[in-house]
Amino acid sequence: MRIDAGRPTVRENALRKTMLPLSALLAYAAFTAVSVAHEHHHPGEVISEREIMIPAVGYAGPDPHALGGHFELVDHTGRPVQDTTFRGRWMLIYFGYTGCREACPVALVTMQKALDALGAEADRIQPLFVDFSLEKPDFKGLAQFVSNFHPRLLGLTGTRAQTFAAARQFRVRREFMHGNDSLKETGPRIDHTTYFYLVDPGGLTRSYFYHDQPVERIIEAIRLHLPGGDE
Repeated sequence: MRIDAGRPTVRENALRKTMLPLSALLAYAAFTAVSVAHEHHHPGEVISEREIMIPAVGYAGPDPHALGGHFELVDHTGRPVQDTTFRGRWMLIYFGYTGCREACPVALVTMQKALDALGAEADRIQPLFVDFSLEKPDFKGLAQFVSNFHPRLLGLTGTRAQTFAAARQFRVRREFMHGNDSLKETGPRIDHTTYFYLVDPGGLTRSYFYHDQPVERIIEAIRLHLPGGDE
């Protein structure tokens, strides 16, 4: 199952005028996480945070079962983890980077809202944020970043080879910009795929969906696959 899966895109330039710190953006993200999908975004394989994305016609995204696989990373506490570390639990995974000040905070606020709304059902789900920054792992910075969101959110990182390998397993596209003209971000700029991936306790990806879907639709998609759902 997929909800508004990604599509190749063509681009139009758009202006970005404001500068927001992470704390201010979190408030903004909480307000816009649900409504933004209806206002100006279309599903896209890569979301460019300074551009309007226009989907190509007739594109069908990959089968969810074709996404995912083995990964070896390190969580924000310094503990080595693999995909098998989370066997027996569902995973809700989002890929991004800690220097992101637009799509990633919106996505992680949306994730938090969905998990909160699921109540006790969310106890079966391990939320994960995979940081594919170019820099060497920064456990302190990653821990601080994920602390702004769901209390059980684990930040995962690793060497460039490890994080890129994990991204390839889920077909996460990344575009590393030579310059950074964003007024909101620091460090290298990375335009990237912005999906949540829902992985079952056996390690099979069951669904993926766009990061700014309405929270109610994300909850519906998750419940469809959880035991007791109408699958």
